[in-house]
Amino acid sequence: MPTLEGHLDDLNSLLPRPLAPEEMDRVLDRVKGEWKHFDPATRRFKIELNDTNRPDLWSVEGIARQLRGGGPLPGHPYAFLEQADRREAGKAPEIVVDPATSSVRPFLGGFKATGGTLGEEGLDGLIGTQERLSELFGRKRADLAIGVYPLKGMTEISFPLSFRLADPDATRFVPLGEESPRSLREVVGSHPKGMAYGHLVSSHPSWPVISDSRGEILSLPPIVNSQTSGAVAPGDRDLFVEATGNDPQRVLLALNILAANLTDRGFVVEPLLAKGGGCNLLTPASPGITVFVPAGLPARVLGSSEDPRDFIEVLLGFGYPAISRRERGTKEEGRPFEEGYEVLQPFYRDDLLAAVDAVEDYLVARGFDSFSPVMPRAFTAGLAAPRIKVENRIRTAFLGMGFTELLSNILTGEPAVTTRLGRNGDSLVRIDNPASLQYAVVRPTLLSGLLSAESRSARHPYPHRLFEVGEAMELRTLPSGERRLKDLHLAAALISHPQAGISEVQGVLEALLARFSKRLVLEAEDRSPYIPGRCGILKSTRGEWIATVGEIHPATLDLWGIRMPASALEVDIEALLAGGDGSGFAR
Repeated sequence: MPTLEGHLDDLNSLLPRPLAPEEMDRVLDRVKGEWKHFDPATRRFKIELNDTNRPDLWSVEGIARQLRGGGPLPGHPYAFLEQADRREAGKAPEIVVDPATSSVRPFLGGFKATGGTLGEEGLDGLIGTQERLSELFGRKRADLAIGVYPLKGMTEISFPLSFRLADPDATRFVPLGEESPRSLREVVGSHPKGMAYGHLVSSHPSWPVISDSRGEILSLPPIVNSQTSGAVAPGDRDLFVEATGNDPQRVLLALNILAANLTDRGFVVEPLLAKGGGCNLLTPASPGITVFVPAGLPARVLGSSEDPRDFIEVLLGFGYPAISRRERGTKEEGRPFEEGYEVLQPFYRDDLLAAVDAVEDYLVARGFDSFSPVMPRAFTAGLAAPRIKVENRIRTAFLGMGFTELLSNILTGEPAVTTRLGRNGDSLVRIDNPASLQYAVVRPTLLSGLLSAESRSARHPYPHRLFEVGEAMELRTLPSGERRLKDLHLAAALISHPQAGISEVQGVLEALLARFSKRLVLEAEDRSPYIPGRCGILKSTRGEWIATVGEIHPATLDLWGIRMPASALEVDIEALLAGGDGSGFAR
């Protein structure tokens, strides 16, 4: 969860009345935050935020905004929203985007903020918000990166700006924190930010840069600003803020948040248009997203009567700019007639995904203490599911035989369960758009986790005895040809030492089955990743797999970097329990 640090006096300067430290626990309910630490000597605090869907709260300004009702400070209206609405059609863009950037980083937006003063706390807060948005909301700058520049720094920024691709060897500028110019490739190779984020552009033949009308380079996004144009100091009164990324909605939201924060600090924000290729962004601006809340939903969710006037007034006081009663659905639309509320989402938020989200905000805004407690009318005792009881019996059996339990991720990389086990991927359940290739598929077996752990255990004394009980998943083809997901509940174990063989692991399986009053009847069958002729399999009378034991093939051990013989077993727990129907077990 994001943790926010700040100065209480700075927070109070953004509120209509100052708050004492002892009040914070109560008022932070409005932002789903917890008052974690306060130092009376320095008056610095830490707040832990429990809602990761609200990046607008990841700053002192955002916390203060929500505590005062979601609106601007008196005298500092969010006038840039009206400016964006009134912008003349056909007016030339202030930022010209080269269509070629679409292959590297397609979207850019920005705005000017003038006439304010940041001070030390304000600048620290701005940099902190910039980093949190880029790292967390922007997935370590892969989807979003933000740059802040003084309009009148060492060199004054001259508009219109250009967002274009440049030759990484021929293009030079002075990166932030340094004194002499370097080529873009040198920046990526030696500057701390270049080494951390250079991989985001280094695979492309040309790299993106932002430059002004005189050709002065402002930055190499999403990596580092220029020292001559991008070094912000506490006394700077005029700023340029930009964001680049792969998603125009993320870019717009980040700039809307920063524009609101700087307006609260006394700056006047001017929206800018970035245009060219597939980019056409006027920022900051309200996206105008609305959600329809059916009448009666607040009462159903909260378990109390619904007062439409109270629902509207409370949400307006929580920062929603507009709420109206309206009817939805007509015969022409093909939907049933329905009464409800049309709720306009605040421009600095994007978490209003469904009607119930607005009802949740109503609950938070009213305050939890405004609802009368209701005692439960029925009492039910919680019990472990039957499957969990069986899994615990299996864990107890393994622990009693001297094994150590392993807990590995249910998501894994495809090579770990295919090529490194000598198996194909026909039955794999793949994840659409995975965050990492290391977590691209759902494991169909527990063996990969055991082998991975064993590959890192060579320095520990032998023998090694590992086991895991957990879930897996695979695609199965029905006789009709239809493919369906099958949840698997597996138990697996691995033994590794110089004499590890099938006899030892077979004895472990026999001892395990004895716990369930079942007797082992194995048949020979070659299966990867076991040595041919050193593998046994247990099947039901219908030919369904129940358990496998065997010695891991040396070629598989080499792929995992294991230099010691190993044997393993794997059991389908559900098939094990169904063994009493003549599936190969004898009681």
